[in-house]
Amino acid sequence: MASALSTGPGLARTVLPGAAMIAVTFGLARYGYGLLLPEMQSDLRITANMAGLISSGAYFSYLAANFLVVWLTVRRSPQWAVGAAAGLAIVGMAVVGTAESAPMLAIGVLIAGAAAGLAFPPYADIVEHQVPRARRAFAWSTISSGTGWGVAIAGPIAIVAGDRWRFAWLVFVALAVGVGVLAVLRAPARGVIRHRPVQLNWSWFVCPRSGPLLGSAVLIGLGSSVWWAFSVDALREAGVAGTPARIVYTVAGAASILASLSGTVFDRLGLRAGYLGCVVLLTAALVLLGTATTNLPLVLIAAVLFGTSYNAVVAAHGIWSARVFAERPSAGLAAINTALTIGTIIGPTAAGALIDLAGYHTALIAAAVCAVLALACSPPARRSRNSVPR
Repeated sequence: MASALSTGPGLARTVLPGAAMIAVTFGLARYGYGLLLPEMQSDLRITANMAGLISSGAYFSYLAANFLVVWLTVRRSPQWAVGAAAGLAIVGMAVVGTAESAPMLAIGVLIAGAAAGLAFPPYADIVEHQVPRARRAFAWSTISSGTGWGVAIAGPIAIVAGDRWRFAWLVFVALAVGVGVLAVLRAPARGVIRHRPVQLNWSWFVCPRSGPLLGSAVLIGLGSSVWWAFSVDALREAGVAGTPARIVYTVAGAASILASLSGTVFDRLGLRAGYLGCVVLLTAALVLLGTATTNLPLVLIAAVLFGTSYNAVVAAHGIWSARVFAERPSAGLAAINTALTIGTIIGPTAAGALIDLAGYHTALIAAAVCAVLALACSPPARRSRNSVPR
C-alpha cells in the first residue's frame, strides 16, 4: 500500500484518514455490537428478539444520517460531516460502554449507528476530487476495507477484555478520539470541493440505471446484517467457547482487509464479473456458517470468505455508484447506503424472530438466499452505460 500511496498527495490525504474513519465508525461503533453481544446479553438480560430490534434500531439511525449527510457535505463541507461522524461515534460508544440497562444500551447503539451513516458518503466526493482517475478504484476499495481494519482491531481487544465488555467499549472510544482528530484535520474544508449543478430529486436517485444498484444494496444488506448481528451468538449457542467465537469474528474482519485489492481485480476482470464472483462467495460463507456451525475449521473458512467478499461488494457498490451518480457522488452513495440500510433494518429483526422460532441455522440459510438473489442485480457489462444523463 505504501508504494501506491506514494503516487500522489491526494491518495495519502484521502486513503489513510478515510480508511481509519471507516474502521472506527463501522468496524468499532457499528459492528462492535455483534462482537460483544453475548456478554451484553448476559449482563443486561437481552433476548435474541430484543437484540435484533436494537441492531435494527442502529440501522434506522444510520438511515437518518444518510439523509443528513447530503446536506452537511453539500451545504457545509466534507469536514463537517467527518467531524460529526467522529463525535457521534465517541458519544455513542461511551454510552454503550457505561449502559446499565437495555434501553440505555439501545440509545448508545443508535447514536453510534448514526456515525457510520455520516462517515462514508463524504469520501465519495473527496476521492472524486482529490485522487487521480486511474487510482480511484484502488482508493475507494481501500477506504471501504477500513471496516475490516476496525473489526480486526476490535477482535483482539474483545478477546483480551473477556467478560469486561465495558472496558472494550471504552478502549474503542479512545481510538475514536485519535482517529477523529486526524480525519477532521485531513478532510477538505468548505469551498475546496465544488459540485456540478444538479437537481437532487426523486427521479435523479431512482431511475432505470440505478435500479439494479439499489436492489443489490437492499439484498446484500439483508444477508450480511445477519452475519454481523448474530454470527458470534450462533457460534456460542452451538457450543463454541467465547474466545474461539470472537476469533472467528476477528478473522472475518482481518480477511476483509483483502478487499482493498478488489479495486485492482475490478480493473482487470471488469466490475460486473468481479461483483458476481463476490456475491457467490458471500452466499457460500453464509451457507457454511449455517450448516457447519460446530465445525470450527469450516467456520473459519466461512469467515475469510465473508469478510473478503462482503467488503469487496461494498467497494463494488461504491465504484458503481460513482459512475451512475457522477454529478454528485456523495449524494449517490448516500442513496446506496440508504438502500443497504433498508436491508439491514429488516435483516436483524426478521432474523431475531426467526431464531426464536426455528434457530440460527434457518436464519442463516434465509440470509444466504437473500444474498444469492443479488446475482440478478449486477452492473451493466459496458461501462459507458453506467452514467445517469444530466
